[in-house]
Amino acid sequence: MTLRRLTGNQNLEAASGHNAAMTSVNKFGRNSNVAIGVEEEIWDGSAAYVFPATALMTSISQTTDQAALNGETIEVQGLDANWDLVIQNAVLGAPSTGVVTLTTPLIRCFRMKVLSGIVTDSPVRVHNAGETQDYAIIGIGNNQTLMAIYTVPNGKVAYMLCYYAHVNPGTNLDPTSMPIRVWARDNENGYAPQLKHVVGQTSSGFQHFFTPYAKFTGKTDIYITAQPVGKAADVTAGFDLIIINE
Repeated sequence: MTLRRLTGNQNLEAASGHNAAMTSVNKFGRNSNVAIGVEEEIWDGSAAYVFPATALMTSISQTTDQAALNGETIEVQGLDANWDLVIQNAVLGAPSTGVVTLTTPLIRCFRMKVLSGIVTDSPVRVHNAGETQDYAIIGIGNNQTLMAIYTVPNGKVAYMLCYYAHVNPGTNLDPTSMPIRVWARDNENGYAPQLKHVVGQTSSGFQHFFTPYAKFTGKTDIYITAQPVGKAADVTAGFDLIIINE
């Protein structure tokens, strides 16, 4: 393994794209209704997230046909069956509710973007062939996914600089307390999810910086959860990573 040293200017170096062995990832998500007393991942699905054991993410479609989005392109970012990074484009059908098969089936999907000037008025979803499980959702008007979820590609190492969370105001969405947890699941070694950090969040926001950075190896799922007490919660959360070649 070739060791690569992180310098004081690694943030600029990673973001610039000038170093092919280093890149940056900003993951941000929102769960608009985390149920009382239930621990849920921070993503567009507003429910506990399901991580498949095989490449079941095969298809994409829109929930309700949006004529203006027929034939438009969706960028899908994730990992294939070998846990290698794949960025592919999927063209929605006409109607856009028609199921379109991805060129490469995915075991993980952690970002989608609408490559169009059209604003979505219905969710766009990556799901399994039977449409019984969603794995990534572009919410109405967002034009990209909001997922505080990421999986380190095979052959890469991720360093977490910081993470944050905030409770968004709303009727009956202000819990008395709410632990915010960072989890990591090492799929290379078959480990169960491990708790890496927790903050007893209240209605005010926070940002935690890791010194030194937290390190995660290839094929590791990284995600943030919230578990509100007293009331449901509308939660925003995210984290910043530097990714380097192993």
